[in-house]
Amino acid sequence: MSVINVMALIGFGPAIVLLYFVLGKFEGYFKDNKALFMVTFGMAIGLFIGIFSLYLPIYDFLWALALIFLIELIKFVILLRKPFRLKHDATFYGMALGIGMASTMVFIYGYFAELTEINARVVAMVLLLSYNYNLIHGSTGAIIGYGSYKGEFWSYFFKAFIISGGHGFLMTMVWSTPSDVDIYDVRIFSLLIMGAVYATVLLLYVYNDIIPKTIPRGMKDARKAFEE
Repeated sequence: MSVINVMALIGFGPAIVLLYFVLGKFEGYFKDNKALFMVTFGMAIGLFIGIFSLYLPIYDFLWALALIFLIELIKFVILLRKPFRLKHDATFYGMALGIGMASTMVFIYGYFAELTEINARVVAMVLLLSYNYNLIHGSTGAIIGYGSYKGEFWSYFFKAFIISGGHGFLMTMVWSTPSDVDIYDVRIFSLLIMGAVYATVLLLYVYNDIIPKTIPRGMKDARKAFEE
């Protein structure tokens, strides 16, 4: 199996797991075909963003912050549209959109890294990158979607931007590693692990706080009665 195929499998792996275990649990509160469309649409956007970001000095925090602002703004503009605005399922579609975007961004970064071999360190690094980006962008997409549902558009947009910016600060330290340092240096792995912890805490916040609040009580009661 080629390096590119392995990169694709690893890069998209966390996205698939996240979609299955998070959105899968809340199946019935949103339309599956619409969520799938949002994932696909997000992948197309992420492809262009990933390529575009290759030409930016994202190792510089200000440039990275500008790129993060653009990414979150794209989510915001999409989720502010009539099919999502003031509707509870915007939270789920926001997560699907963010996961789709992150999955292809990670693939682009891996593809242009020109890795020539497959080993445990390559797998670990790409997996950590994918985990970081999928959880962050899926979670901020859900947060922006929730803001669209509540009608508190700008406050949740800036909340998502600040959260994503904090994670971006960690990632700039990864991308700014001097060229004479081995890309598998323990410092890089430590930063990626720190980012993964940050992303996990954020996802737990979305899962335990944001998503339960986005489901109308009537729908919860109807589902509970059906299950009983």
